[in-house]
Amino acid sequence: MTFLKTALESSCLLRPWVSMAETSGIQIAEWIRSSRLFGGLYQAASRLGGASSSILWFGALFRFVLVVGVIGLFVLLSYSSTGVIGAVTMLLFAMVLVGWACFRPAVLSKITIVDVLVACFLGSAILSTAFSSFFHTSLIGLAKMLTFVAGYVVFRVVSENGSTTIGVLMGLLTFIGLSESVLGLYQYVNHIEPRATWTDPSLNPELQMSRIFGSLQPANPNLLAGFLIPCFAAAAGTSMLYFRRKTFWVSLAFIGIAALILVALVLTGSRGGFLAIGGMFVCMFGYLGHLIWHEKELSGFKWMKPAWLIILLVSLLTITGGVLSSEKLRTRVASIFAMREDSSISYRLNVYNSAFQMAKDNPIVGIGPGNSTFKLVYGLYMVPGYNALGSYSVPLEITVEQGLIGLSIFLSLLFVLILRTFLALDSPTLTLQQKLLAGALLTGIIGSFMYGIFDTIWYRPSVNLLFWFMVASLAKLTEPQNTNVFKGKL
Repeated sequence: MTFLKTALESSCLLRPWVSMAETSGIQIAEWIRSSRLFGGLYQAASRLGGASSSILWFGALFRFVLVVGVIGLFVLLSYSSTGVIGAVTMLLFAMVLVGWACFRPAVLSKITIVDVLVACFLGSAILSTAFSSFFHTSLIGLAKMLTFVAGYVVFRVVSENGSTTIGVLMGLLTFIGLSESVLGLYQYVNHIEPRATWTDPSLNPELQMSRIFGSLQPANPNLLAGFLIPCFAAAAGTSMLYFRRKTFWVSLAFIGIAALILVALVLTGSRGGFLAIGGMFVCMFGYLGHLIWHEKELSGFKWMKPAWLIILLVSLLTITGGVLSSEKLRTRVASIFAMREDSSISYRLNVYNSAFQMAKDNPIVGIGPGNSTFKLVYGLYMVPGYNALGSYSVPLEITVEQGLIGLSIFLSLLFVLILRTFLALDSPTLTLQQKLLAGALLTGIIGSFMYGIFDTIWYRPSVNLLFWFMVASLAKLTEPQNTNVFKGKL
């Protein structure tokens, strides 16, 4: 971490993102208050914010109902259709608007730099829609994106209840992931094959994996993999929380659940899921290692350092041994590097090339959001016989739909979240529980992004909403309590 701090402090290129990460909500509110353009808006919100100090953003009962609604939404993610999930999300967003109107919250005083970046990301989609050659179809894509941003707003409001509520929702994700994993193992044992999957015709049938798909619709193993990634991060984080509370048996139970979810994630046979596992393990062990070596609250537990090294070594040996012991799994992992020799990867390379040309011809604001717009434009660039509804890569998809403006904002959002989490590691105002939660959330975000580099399952509501839940929760946990909390920490 010393090298990283020195590099960030001395880097002129990275300094804007470091400054954004250090910016607190108080600073943003002060800037808005003193702005000629937004000053009137701030004063109006302040006059509306005359509610009792016992009310955070709205009444206690209303907050409780909203949390219950989010719990219900999480349960629906793995069983309901896209339309139902979208309708429930917008209903919860409407509840937030009613809460703001009835309880007169001072909204601007709660804004974080992450909220600003999310708003800018939405703004880039609106800009792309306005300049799109397919305006009406782009409006449909924009409406879908508005649903996801509405979900982010709901999660941000719920996160204001504090780390306890975030921890409860993480625990719920753990058990939802457990139920999907158990169902997946049942499918694996009984050889129930998914309907929505790709089979390489050149591969020996005896080397093809039996891929699980859970209860998510459509029955696609890749979709289940994208869903289980945040569930695994939640299970691992929850186990650390109970370990910190010295309830070791409960912690051990959650570690077992995390291991089961990990097994299910492997059995999806998703190559993007394999890459996500690697990214999550690097993030998780690196984060925990820093806490074990530098957190004052853990300084008296000398045994944790050798234990961390042993667990890291055992994990690496277990993963390596598991891959080497299964010829089917070994073949599946090796196919990641097969390039044109694997029909699935060859297909995606053709799509990548066409999507890159689309982005090259529409570099600034893109073609407009939504897979309907993508499909209309892709027909002009596609290799014959290689039709697609998306680019099979989230960063490339954002570039195609929203141009370099949208991509730069999205990558800035991720980078700022990473920097804020690093800053939180050394923050004296955050408890160890909050730091552990922040690490689990960042692990899930990193895993989801790693997966999204080579697939666009990320745009499915059951996956996308969980991503925005983690972003919203991390935005709250890593928010500086005053303008000087993070200064000098990097």
